[in-house]
Amino acid sequence: MKADMPISNCSEINKRSVRGRALRLLSLSLALVFCVASAQAQNDLTTKPTASGGVSNAAAPAATEKTRSRRVAETSSEPGENSARSDGDVSVDDPPLAVGKSVDRLNALRSEIEDAKTDAERNRLQRTLVDYLVALNKKSEAIEDLRAWSRAERLDPIGFYNLGNALARLGDTDTAIEAYRKAIKQRHGNYARALNNLGVVLLRQGRWDEAQEALLSALRQENFRYGEASYNLGRLYSMRGEADLAIREWTRALVVQPEHADAAIALARALAEDGNPERGLAVLDTFITRHGPTDDLAGARREILFGGGVSEPAKSEATSTANGAGVNTPVTRSSSAAITVTRDSVSDLSSENTGSGVKGRKTESGKSDGGKQASASLRPLKVDRETYDVLQRARGAREDGRSDEAVKFYRRALSLNGGFLPPANLELSFVLSAMKRYDEAAATLTMLTNREGARYPIAYYHLGRQYEAVGQLSLAAEAYEKAAAIFGDSNPQFLLDVSRVREKEGNTAAALVAMEAYVRISQLRGSVPEWSSERLTQLREKISATKN
Repeated sequence: MKADMPISNCSEINKRSVRGRALRLLSLSLALVFCVASAQAQNDLTTKPTASGGVSNAAAPAATEKTRSRRVAETSSEPGENSARSDGDVSVDDPPLAVGKSVDRLNALRSEIEDAKTDAERNRLQRTLVDYLVALNKKSEAIEDLRAWSRAERLDPIGFYNLGNALARLGDTDTAIEAYRKAIKQRHGNYARALNNLGVVLLRQGRWDEAQEALLSALRQENFRYGEASYNLGRLYSMRGEADLAIREWTRALVVQPEHADAAIALARALAEDGNPERGLAVLDTFITRHGPTDDLAGARREILFGGGVSEPAKSEATSTANGAGVNTPVTRSSSAAITVTRDSVSDLSSENTGSGVKGRKTESGKSDGGKQASASLRPLKVDRETYDVLQRARGAREDGRSDEAVKFYRRALSLNGGFLPPANLELSFVLSAMKRYDEAAATLTMLTNREGARYPIAYYHLGRQYEAVGQLSLAAEAYEKAAAIFGDSNPQFLLDVSRVREKEGNTAAALVAMEAYVRISQLRGSVPEWSSERLTQLREKISATKN
């Protein structure tokens, strides 16, 4: 008995082990069948509309096509607001595989938009539809839908803000401006984000005074602690040749938003061209110590050290950058001569577009606004310490409204440099113009254009304004024409000044030629304002009436 017991117990244990393995195998098989069925069900959901005729959230389109970079001016944090400056990819059903399905889905989305119960749901569906149309290469259809929605009369400031962003990204700047203004009005003017984006698109159109008003309003509402608005206002000042004010705004942008790399590069370059390259390098070095190096920061540092026209080995510079001597972001091309633009930006707005400022800003067209000017070599201005200190005192007096004292210091800075110091020439002319001393302002600008008009073409624009203010229209037109010729295709806005002044002096034919050139360049840049066709028609009718 004792010998049989171990044998009997072992047999029973083996039987139980076999049954256990069989049960586990059966359970695993059932689980596998369930997973396959579930996957099939999910696949069905992605290809069939819901019972209501729309597309359910589970039916999100497959990620088959990378479409475009989306960007205008800033990252939005308010619930329901679409980011005005977000880089993102939109995935859609692959159009070549199912054109019929694409049409069905478009119709379904439009139906859902009509039936949307809340503004948030409507806004989300509208963005989905626009992204889908763009992915299907139906940009014009997307713009028409956006225009129709922007004309609607409803209380939805966030919705109109989002529509403005979408319109700006697609290049319909005029309608984008209307949408932003409607959003701002519905919030009784208290909409800093919309004001900032409005300033960006106005800046893109060369409407500097309106852009300044919008950006300053955005800053006031945020107690001047709005990094992106300060950055954009700095761009505007730099475009107008007001380097001192641009430096102030970019400095403020970095205080509020220390990771804003575009502002760091813009500030560093502006300081170098203003006569303080050491401080410019310090800005870059501090930034890279905190946020790390990039090629763009290294490039900006190399330009300041060696000048934009000198090609230094990238390897050695990269080494110094890695040791904490570089900066991090897309190069913002700024000089007191050229239009300040972000490299590849909506940016403007938008290109309008961007995240925190550490990422590169890209324009909607993928090219920098101001292309030729943007690639101009950086030429740091070299001045002695005494001159720079006097210049800073002049700027302080100007900012405090002490115009007579500012004029005195500016003239002293000029006398220390033989009557020629580009920042002082420009800024002195601004003070004199504000004091309505137009002839003196024109004289100081003429000295600048005679010496280095090609490097500081914005001086021709300001010279034209002085002549126009005193009624010397022919001289004003000639100055504007020189500015337009130097900036070329990079900025056709000066052609509008030419057209306006030529018409005022009675030369309608020349006004028409300038306007036609403006439209032609705008078409090449992918954005022709709607009002331009009306302006062309008016000029042509005026010429025709004269002939008759």
